[in-house]
Amino acid sequence: PQPFQYPLPDPLPPSKLANFKLVEKAVVELLGDAPSESPLTPLFLRLAWRCASTFRQTDYQGGCNGARIRFEPQSKWNTTKGIDAALRALVPVKDKFGNGLSWADLIVLAGNVAVEVGSRDRISLSFCGGRTDAKDGRGSQYLSPKVTGSFHDRLGELRDAIVLLGLTPREFTALSGAHSFGRMHANVSGFGEGMAWTREPSVLSNDYFQTLLQEEWRPYTVPKTGKVLYKAEGKQLFMLKTDLMLRADAELLQHVEEFAGDEGAFFETFAHAWTKLMNADRFEGPLGNVCNK
Repeated sequence: PQPFQYPLPDPLPPSKLANFKLVEKAVVELLGDAPSESPLTPLFLRLAWRCASTFRQTDYQGGCNGARIRFEPQSKWNTTKGIDAALRALVPVKDKFGNGLSWADLIVLAGNVAVEVGSRDRISLSFCGGRTDAKDGRGSQYLSPKVTGSFHDRLGELRDAIVLLGLTPREFTALSGAHSFGRMHANVSGFGEGMAWTREPSVLSNDYFQTLLQEEWRPYTVPKTGKVLYKAEGKQLFMLKTDLMLRADAELLQHVEEFAGDEGAFFETFAHAWTKLMNADRFEGPLGNVCNK
């Protein structure tokens, strides 16, 4: 790595790393007796997504290795509001496993647990440990997302963001299906408290794509905040402008239609795309990736 890439400390040898199966078990225990109903589960998914989705394939900056989401400026971005609650919830697990468990590994593993729990174990993810932690947030100053779910986002910006992440349009569309899991929160996004994309927001499923296609969507202004999103006609279902962009672009719409009709294809593509993004910054030499051996 070059100095402008803000190199991280060397990883620990495998013999010094935590037992990740035990870490996974400890994260599951945080979620209580009904893990898919726990408010922490979608929060852990969002934490891992926000941590990893800073990656840029253009100059290999960003990504979750380093866990810079713990520090400013990332911790103060509008898109990471509320993430501190997820980090606080994970402190007992981090303390339990000590130096053998980096924050970066814990964030990604907690996200994996959330995906598997949310899908009711219909998605199974691999995990590649050995990430290290940055000591500060340097290197994040140019990585703030250009597409945020705002009503001012544009389709061209979304297409650029997909390329920057190193994802294919199909992979990005699959990851958008994570909106089937969880709700909006007024203190985080400024949208209405408890607003959901789907009828069953405690399940990660292809219902997101079916709802996106089947409903008629109209602009809706949240009374308390003035923020604008889309509401299904006659129903308490909501979508962001970025969700509706998947219908507005012919190529992205093709994948929406595929996943709406084939949940197995959605799960398979989601698992591949999620793992690809989580491991995107695990560099080995100029072109290699330690997780692809």
